[in-house]
Order: sequence, then C-alpha cells, then structure tokens
Amino acid sequence: MKTDAPPEWHRLFNAALNDELDDASRAQLAVVLKTSAEARQLWFLYQDNECSLAELKPRAATAKASRSAISWLAWRPLTAAAAGLVLGLFCASVAWAYVAPSSGKVIALMQESFESGPSPLVVGVPTGPGKWSGDFSGVVGELEGVKPASGKKMLRFLRGDYEGRSIPSSHSSDLFRLVDVRPYQRELVGGGAVVQLTAVFNAVSFSEDETFNATLTLFALDAGLVGNEMVKGDNVLSTESLAFSRSSKVVMDRDPATWQKVSNELRLPAGTEFLMLRIGMSNDTKSKDKRRDSFAGHFADKVQLVLARRAEIPVP
Repeated sequence: MKTDAPPEWHRLFNAALNDELDDASRAQLAVVLKTSAEARQLWFLYQDNECSLAELKPRAATAKASRSAISWLAWRPLTAAAAGLVLGLFCASVAWAYVAPSSGKVIALMQESFESGPSPLVVGVPTGPGKWSGDFSGVVGELEGVKPASGKKMLRFLRGDYEGRSIPSSHSSDLFRLVDVRPYQRELVGGGAVVQLTAVFNAVSFSEDETFNATLTLFALDAGLVGNEMVKGDNVLSTESLAFSRSSKVVMDRDPATWQKVSNELRLPAGTEFLMLRIGMSNDTKSKDKRRDSFAGHFADKVQLVLARRAEIPVP
C-alpha cells in the first residue's frame, strides 16, 4: 500500500471536511472512492468512527480543529487522510458512500432533491443508469403554494404518458431511475442485503371528489434487461425482474403545506446487479367525468436509496 495520498485527494478531502464540495468535486470524490481499492480499504478501517470526532466538541470548535487538521493531513500518510475522509463524507452529506454495511451500518446509494443535473427525460423507462426518465414531468421551484421539501427545487408530475406514446386511459404518472449496484457485490453476498427507498410527496389543494395516491416500487434486475428496449414493455419489469416490491398506497391529503413520506423495502436476491426505482402518482378518482391522466399539481422530493444488512427472520 502506498504511504502518501495523491495531492488531489487532499484537496477533495479538504473540501469535504469544510463542507465546500461543489458538484464537480463531489463527482470527482465519488470516482476516487469507486475506482481506488486503496482508498476504500482505509475507508472500511475507519467506518466505525463516523462523525464521532465532530461530536467531541461544539460545532465551532470542531470546525477550527478540522481546519487545523487539513495541513496535518497534507503531510501524513494515507491513513491520516482516510480519518479526515470519514469525518468529511459523513458530515458533508456526500451522495455516494462506500462503507461496508456490517450489521446496523447503512450505505447511501442515492440522495436526490432535484437541485442540480438535467431535467428528467420523457422517453419512458430508462435503458441505462444515472438518469431519471419516465412520463412527462419537470423540475420546478415553489409553485402554487407548494414549497420544495428540501432546497429550492422539486419534481413536478405532469402527465400519464411520454414522448412517442399516448396513453389516454393512463391514470398514473411514473418516473424511473436505474442504479448500478455491481460495486457492492461483496455486501450482497449471503442474502442479508436490504435496500430502502423513501421519498416525500405533496399536492396543491384538489376537489373532494378526487383521489390521488403516491407509491414507490423497487425492482431487482440482472444485467440482461439493461440496455434492452424490451424493458419499456408493459409489465416487463414485474415479470422479468429477480424480485420486486411496491409500497402501500399513501393517499394524498389536500394540504399543500404538508409533505407526506412514502417508504418501501426490498431484500435483494442473489444475482442482483441493478435496481430500477419507480416513483409514481396515481389518480384513483372514481368519477368518469374527471380527467385521470393529468398530474400538474403533484410533486415529489427528497428521494433516497440506502443499503444495509439485516438478518432474515428465522422460521422454525
């Protein structure tokens, strides 16, 4: 193992410690952790520290100590850099973590508040990872009395169809994202891996004779469906996935001041290489006189996906 970290690592760790990571540096730091076994090894060694250093002193004193530690880190071996990295990554809310999820530990696979990045694609189910795609939707700021749950932006559902496919009978608007979990194969061994998807939903006030429900769905996939247009077919995800789960429907209230949380979990079977996430809003209004394919007054925010290990319930 090398004894000194590359200078660029110090810059990234420094920024993480001081909560100064911009989008480019955040992405660069994620790449370093993803591609460097040396960095990950040391990350594993220091995972149990988490933010305990930050808890030893009040916030101001901790910030001062962290700044003092920066110059120390710049001259010490990679081990010292990793200690700073633990504090920085946990406390600066880096979106991707590479902690080995021993029992009780959690890996944040994705955190999305729609603050940056491109708008969701409107071409149906995505065939590759890293981008939101699905029915017509958009990213907006505060709108019609609804304020984002986090930051200044939120997802806005629009319609129940997407480019190239009109679905007059559709009564749901869905957004999908494919997540590559192949870097976590070590954590998936043994059947103990569980993923949890959470998000919050809101809506402008709507009439008493209308009913809207929010749901979250998780699909465990092997690589066979990735990059294949067949994934866009009706019911393909549910019939061809290794496993899937859908949350209970959460009935939307009529108060734009409240965000309602929805949660869903899936125990990952052997062979899982990708996860497909679906966040959806359905119009379950019974009246045939009401349009059921329009969702412009409905929103989602704070989408989070985490991985942990949890023993199965023993069955006699």
